[in-house]
Amino acid sequence: MSVQNLKGPCACVDLSIAAYHADFLRETFEDARAGICAELREYPDRVSDPERLRREAAAYSRLLAALEERAIMPDAATREVVADLARAIDRGNEHARVVAEHEALHGLLEQLSGSSAGTAD
Repeated sequence: MSVQNLKGPCACVDLSIAAYHADFLRETFEDARAGICAELREYPDRVSDPERLRREAAAYSRLLAALEERAIMPDAATREVVADLARAIDRGNEHARVVAEHEALHGLLEQLSGSSAGTAD
């Protein structure tokens, strides 16, 4: 749904995020922004693309503001940092492996639950 402003319609998107999701997102975005800022501050000569990091830090700031306002005007930078962060968390949590294991176990459980107890096969 679009949010209306005094100047007319904009491309803002209303956010409906559960409180516990907002808490996770807020902490995650704050940590990511703090890490970027620390890298820029502590290793300015080692950062290969400081402008990219500044854009990412600004995107995290917009995302944090959006959590408070419950609305955001999406842009390429915010979509990119959220997508990159999701991929990094998935890799760190071994998401693909966890999903495969979940499917295997629940698939087996479903088959076992459908069988008759005590029946010899």
